[in-house]
Amino acid sequence: MNLSTLYLRLRYPRHTFGPGFRGPWRLRIRGRGRVRFGRDVRVRNESGRTALLTFGAEARIDIGDRVDIDGAGLMSASAIVVDDDAIIGPCLLVDTDFHAVGRARRRDGEPVTRRPIHIGRNAWIQGKSTILKGVSVGEGAVVRWGALVAGDVAPGVVVMGNPAVPVSEP
Repeated sequence: MNLSTLYLRLRYPRHTFGPGFRGPWRLRIRGRGRVRFGRDVRVRNESGRTALLTFGAEARIDIGDRVDIDGAGLMSASAIVVDDDAIIGPCLLVDTDFHAVGRARRRDGEPVTRRPIHIGRNAWIQGKSTILKGVSVGEGAVVRWGALVAGDVAPGVVVMGNPAVPVSEP
């Protein structure tokens, strides 16, 4: 275990760091929710500062085994699940829009919509892309640079654009 990993385990005792976890000193984990890293996860800040934020005690972020994260922002009000062997580049995953939609959104106490995000095994989320609430990215799918994903991505499909559309299929 390297010094930065030991430091992170001591700094964030509520969260779970699996065996073989490697992360930077400046990994940012905030909020009352739970973050769980699987085995052999590698987190880097080479493309920007990685931040894992939970909004509420019931919120969670679950990172599978052998996942590579670099410069991503994961913001969870319900759940974000990243399956084994995924690659998460400097992107944004957010499972709520933090306000209600429509005219009523201006009123205090208006309910917001939260829906979990699921990133499948071997998926690759490239830089500057955004995954919105309720989206599932299928196994082996690729979300290309700068895509805005508001709907599910089928397994093995490559999507790009705003809004994201398939550009190749298995």
